[in-house]
Amino acid sequence: MMKTMWQRTVPMLAALTALAACSSTPTVYYQLPDSAFVSANTPKQTVWTNVYVVLAEPLNRQSLLYQSDEHTVQMTQHNLWAAPLSNGLAAAVANKLNRQSSLHFRPAEGAAKSPAITLFIDRFQGSYLGQTEIRGYARLPNGSIRAFHAVTPQKGDGYAAMLESLNQGLDDVARQLQ
Repeated sequence: MMKTMWQRTVPMLAALTALAACSSTPTVYYQLPDSAFVSANTPKQTVWTNVYVVLAEPLNRQSLLYQSDEHTVQMTQHNLWAAPLSNGLAAAVANKLNRQSSLHFRPAEGAAKSPAITLFIDRFQGSYLGQTEIRGYARLPNGSIRAFHAVTPQKGDGYAAMLESLNQGLDDVARQLQ
């Protein structure tokens, strides 16, 4: 009788252990494709415009956001930003503005005397509609306010495709800020 109980218990414990190992989801960290600032060779006396980014509360976390239906936005648990999103966005926007403008932009480094552009972003997410959305407004160096909104189709499934689409949306945002 004791032998029969062991013969049943050991395989069951092995199966439960294997099942538990398969059920844990690994955490994956992401960064925006253009989030490493590229400084051009510029003269020392170049006037830089600092790029600041202020995120709405749901975006100011480590989770990626995905709108799963008309009313629900999901915060991912295992797909996270590798670095603060505001830093990556400031670098990406500075890179994109530098490619599209004769002015010189850099992620803000606390130099208060330089001109600044501040982006206030309330949407930066994927969607069940197969597209990504970026929305907010910017305070430009001259003090004026300009709204921006970019909706970009997502090509393919998954978070990597979502980030590529968001990166294309940032290209559109940079054009809107010119």
